[in-house]
Amino acid sequence: MKAFNLLFGIIFTVSSVYGQQTVTIEGDIQNMPDSLTIGCREMKGESMQLYTDDLFSMVNGKFKITKEVSQTTRMFLHINNTGYEFWVKPGANIKITGSAPYIQTWQTKSDIPIPEQIELNRFRAATREENIRIHDLTQEFMKQVALGQKDSVSRQKRNALRLQANSIHDQEILYKELLLMLDNPITTAGLQELRDAAKCFQAGKFNDKALIVSVFDKLTDEQKQSVLGKEISSLLTISSTVKEGDPIADAELKDIAGNIHHLSDYKGQYILLDFWSRVCGPCVAALPELETIAKQYKGKVVVVSLSVDIESVWKEECKRSVDNWLQLSDGLGMSGLAAHYGVRSLPTFVYISPEGTILQIKSSYRDGALIEDIKELISNKQTN
Repeated sequence: MKAFNLLFGIIFTVSSVYGQQTVTIEGDIQNMPDSLTIGCREMKGESMQLYTDDLFSMVNGKFKITKEVSQTTRMFLHINNTGYEFWVKPGANIKITGSAPYIQTWQTKSDIPIPEQIELNRFRAATREENIRIHDLTQEFMKQVALGQKDSVSRQKRNALRLQANSIHDQEILYKELLLMLDNPITTAGLQELRDAAKCFQAGKFNDKALIVSVFDKLTDEQKQSVLGKEISSLLTISSTVKEGDPIADAELKDIAGNIHHLSDYKGQYILLDFWSRVCGPCVAALPELETIAKQYKGKVVVVSLSVDIESVWKEECKRSVDNWLQLSDGLGMSGLAAHYGVRSLPTFVYISPEGTILQIKSSYRDGALIEDIKELISNKQTN
């Protein structure tokens, strides 16, 4: 009997834990196609990859998804080449309602309180009009892209639509959200928007630094010491970005074992600094060429790949597929050393002289271009 009671207790405990980790997500969306395949997956940092078991069917606008989570988690619903973010909590029953095509106006409710989703709902309610305008501009942009016209007038029209949509978010939406944060509790959902505002300030797209600082000052010490808090602090303290001809910007960088590195440790050799992310296709495509350079130019060129992914994603990728050269991170994503180098897109490659001077900063990747650049730099050095 004693053994039976112990076994029953174990089974009961495991079942209870399992129940606490289950979240059910139901949707009822009007004006959707009869049948549609959608994706649903946890977001890790700013990255997300969909796999077969993340795909579900929406029939007549209705869907039901069951996921396992161990903590409050940000999820992403992928529908028709766009997406909808929401938050879940172990044991919660989530209901998403709304009408197509304005996805960002959908409502998400939970049978148990989720502070992050409550804040996100507050943001969406206040910026409904702006999100509708962004949707309409984006649809027009996609129509122009589908036409395939490559003349300068068509390109200018597409760029104008894209810039207009971006400016609505970077100026109008972020401004409204910051004002809401001043008067309401701030959760991780708010921290992410505050970090976006700091990024926009750094890029010259949001001018009210005082408002960003006022919201940042309101944060708790724990929030300021979080990864997002440190990113925001880093962005607010950058006075200017480095350019070609400037001395390097340096920082404390760690490898996956936790060992500390600095770019200055490798003076005396050329440094090829690679800002990358595992969800960036061209970044991944460049990895074999970076490995070739690391091997062929060992002793002359140090290859440093600096990941902007969150720590868990970065470490997972390094263990799985990256080797033979330095894999480092400052833990601050696009808000740390990447911001000091003015990185706006990935991949970005920075060529640094043996004296520690920035020779070139290049964005995008073309097969063979990195080796060509290294050969030219070394050849010019020898000629001089």
